Amino acid sequence: MKIPQSTFDFIQNKTCPYCQSKLKAGADFTVCPNCGTPHHKECWEENSGCTTYGCVNNPHTEQKVDIESQNVGSETVETIRDSLQRPPQQNLIQCANCKSEIEAGSTYCKYCGYNVVENKFDLAKKEFENEYKKRYETKIGITRRRFLVTAGSFVILFATVAFLFYLTVTKLNQYFSSDEYKIKNTVSNWKDAWEEKDIERFKSYMTEDYVYFGKDGKSINFKDRIRRIESTFKNYKDIKIKFSDFKIINDSTTTESDKKVQMYEEYQSDKYHEKGKKIMRLYKGSDTNNEWKIYREFFE
Repeated sequence: MKIPQSTFDFIQNKTCPYCQSKLKAGADFTVCPNCGTPHHKECWEENSGCTTYGCVNNPHTEQKVDIESQNVGSETVETIRDSLQRPPQQNLIQCANCKSEIEAGSTYCKYCGYNVVENKFDLAKKEFENEYKKRYETKIGITRRRFLVTAGSFVILFATVAFLFYLTVTKLNQYFSSDEYKIKNTVSNWKDAWEEKDIERFKSYMTEDYVYFGKDGKSINFKDRIRRIESTFKNYKDIKIKFSDFKIINDSTTTESDKKVQMYEEYQSDKYHEKGKKIMRLYKGSDTNNEWKIYREFFE
């Protein structure tokens, strides 16, 4: 009977475990019906079966027989041993691939290697490794791309935050070094010194040619103004001053070293209360150590 052969794809890159040689195309081989391991036909015959450790078709695998469960009746040990050595009569089935008759209960066709249980050829080891490697590389590629996207997002986020922080710090530095901030700070500190009744600090924000113009239009020079303020500090218990609608006015009378500010002032103490619009003129130069100081004050 002509025995059909498997395609070379099934045994490609496989090795005969008995002689450790590659199974080449066209070579006669036998596939273990139990574990599916292919051997050279002559290696199978020389070993009298499969070489896979623990396989039931391996002649060195211990065959255990439960004697106690056997109904031996009047059989002797010799007749039992003889019956075990005789090959049992087996039912045969047909391989769905090569149509050869193989023992019932086989997992693989010993002639072509077809998996009669799952109705397919198992992948060759190399094909399995290639498929595993392909899937592994795909997974690694996805993981790497995710990592790069995540890392890129963090870099962009960090760069954005750093840029915004830089802009914020730059703008704050520009503002704190601007004349607008310094003028507001001078007026605010002058007001605080007035409320705290600190006459020396109060005077430090004014020039010696300072002049005050009250609601009646009369002027008061620096010395007289300080004398009157000192008197209020002694006679008034609490002084509260509130500035609102503060603005710096730029017109034809102002320069880089001479500025005009306008605000609404509300003055209140335990003995006196008044409110109205106040205009101040401030100056900075070498004689003021380049610091803004008040040299005119108008109260309307």
